[in-house]
Amino acid sequence: MTKIIKYTNKDNETLYKFRYYAGLDETTGKQRYIRRQGFTSEKDAKTELLKIEYLVSTNQYFKSVKSGKFVDVLDEWLSLHKETVKPSTLVRENSYITNHIKPYFKNMYVDKITLRHCQDFTNKAFAAAPAAYTQIIGIVKSILDYALRLDMIKSNPMLYVIKPKRQATISDKHNNYYNKQELKKFLDVAKDTSLKKYALFRLLSYSGMRAGECLALAWHDLDYKNNTIAINKTLARIKDKLVIQTPKTKASNRVISLDTETIQVLKMWQLEQRKQLLKLGINSMNKHQLIFSNGNNEYIYSGTVRKSIKILAKKAGIHSITTHGFRHTHATLLFASGMDIKQVQARLGHSNVQTTLNIYTHAIQDKQDKIGDEFAKYINFS
Repeated sequence: MTKIIKYTNKDNETLYKFRYYAGLDETTGKQRYIRRQGFTSEKDAKTELLKIEYLVSTNQYFKSVKSGKFVDVLDEWLSLHKETVKPSTLVRENSYITNHIKPYFKNMYVDKITLRHCQDFTNKAFAAAPAAYTQIIGIVKSILDYALRLDMIKSNPMLYVIKPKRQATISDKHNNYYNKQELKKFLDVAKDTSLKKYALFRLLSYSGMRAGECLALAWHDLDYKNNTIAINKTLARIKDKLVIQTPKTKASNRVISLDTETIQVLKMWQLEQRKQLLKLGINSMNKHQLIFSNGNNEYIYSGTVRKSIKILAKKAGIHSITTHGFRHTHATLLFASGMDIKQVQARLGHSNVQTTLNIYTHAIQDKQDKIGDEFAKYINFS
């Protein structure tokens, strides 16, 4: 039984204190004592002692070794996670962690995070960054999954959040791709503007490759004999520096065929590029020469390409799309031309066919709507 001891301090005041035995430390195996002093009455000391006894007996006084602060678990998870992703991905995720995740969960213990917390965070992330919120809450889910593996929590509340959806507005009336007529208008304007821009946007729209994959291409990736192009790298931005990385996934490493006209356009651009670079005293005959480079023969920033799209789209009298929109354009037109889902998946370099299905549901649905008529035409005996 814990004794309450009376003592006198240096000012000759009568005070009370106690030392309470709280069992063994789970981590070290050593005895734990809780000391309190400075009470002006024995009654105050007893009240505090009773409170401590209750908290210890109900496992509320000491944080369990299986518990921990969210930010500590985040740091531990991040040290493992960073070895599994590309530097450019890590830069983007660190931005989400710094700007959204840490400020919200800063002092919370993982075992005290509830569905309400997660739903509130999801709503706030959606309001702050609607285009990126699924990636942001995905990081939180991964961190809590890690805590679950460590047996720090019994379930992951992020699994049960209701994900908000952005309501369509008037500004959403245009899709992020061009139909056949719109693409022709865009490429016609690009052709009249410059051979370089025409070659760039024709290659993007006729290959379906990602913008980073296109801007990383060198001439030795192009096989004129077989009319193919090898996609085996991508251009990524890490902070303010452009670097070459391996493709997004293993499936992204691929060789795709190109149509004869696109090959001819690229041949013409190669000759023109050599003339332009020769005027600058640059020998472009080496095999590592970029197909598309800036005025200093260096990598082109994606922002430069986006600006060109806006200018050309305005001249063509059509809505502007993103650089990635040309990939959507290619995929949509592939489906319209009769390609099946597996062919489109392989050409786009998707590692999972579900990704293709999820993104291009609109194009697949268009084909589904016409199946009845197409079958009847095929089976018609007359």
